[in-house]
Amino acid sequence: MRVYEAAVTPRAAGLSMRTYAALAFPLLPERVIRDAFSARDVKMDGKRIKADAKAAPGAKVQLYTDYPVELPVVYEDDRILLINKPAGISCGEDEYGGMTVLSLLTERAKGSFIPRLCHRLDNQTSGLLLLCKDDEAEALLLDAFKNRALTKIYQCLVRGEMRPAADTKTAFLIKDAEKARVRIVTHETPGALPIATQYETLSFDGTLSRLRVRLITGRTHQIRAHMSFLSHPILGDDKYGDRELNKRLKSVGSLKLCAAELSLCAGGSLSYLDGKTFQIDPPF
Repeated sequence: MRVYEAAVTPRAAGLSMRTYAALAFPLLPERVIRDAFSARDVKMDGKRIKADAKAAPGAKVQLYTDYPVELPVVYEDDRILLINKPAGISCGEDEYGGMTVLSLLTERAKGSFIPRLCHRLDNQTSGLLLLCKDDEAEALLLDAFKNRALTKIYQCLVRGEMRPAADTKTAFLIKDAEKARVRIVTHETPGALPIATQYETLSFDGTLSRLRVRLITGRTHQIRAHMSFLSHPILGDDKYGDRELNKRLKSVGSLKLCAAELSLCAGGSLSYLDGKTFQIDPPF
């Protein structure tokens, strides 16, 4: 039997354990969580608890189940690990203190290496996520990302028809760390960073456009905020998007944004990967 662990954060204080478990263990199906509570296989600070118990800040939660959570591996060798991250799971620290990409891959490694993130994807963004296994690979890949030597291509579904069908849009982005969001402005202002977003329309069904997007700059929430600023918010985006459209198309909390392509070019001892491009099909 497997055990999944979480540490209740202040944000989760007072939630029912049924609700907390769904947030802390996002890759466990609802039926698995329900069955674990029915079998008295959920503990808080070592004591078996019911689904209607309240989450206590700082408490350690353990859920026992036979259900295996495995992150899809796209490519792996002795130096790097490339996975297809599902939507709904955070890369590093999680606001609810639950499972993350790093916690799952650390358990998978069983001490053979320490997985390190080379970049990040938002919790609700799915797709290609690159990690490495040693100090040298980490330094090379972090430098490659910093210098835009690696190319990331996204796909997304947005409201309406893009005109023109392909273009490169520029603007300025202001980050509000306290509110965990950004805003886009047309002119340079204090604290604003320049952004450039390149897109190409792949299809339009009369309501939604499927776009192929390349980030020329890589800022926090850049695609989500920039598309919204252009009046073409991403489907399923409740932070920057069209909530009425999300409800009508049953996409609330289901962000249609995926990192679908990654081309590597890090050089040095990782030069054997230079020129390699990995692709996945978006889950939407």
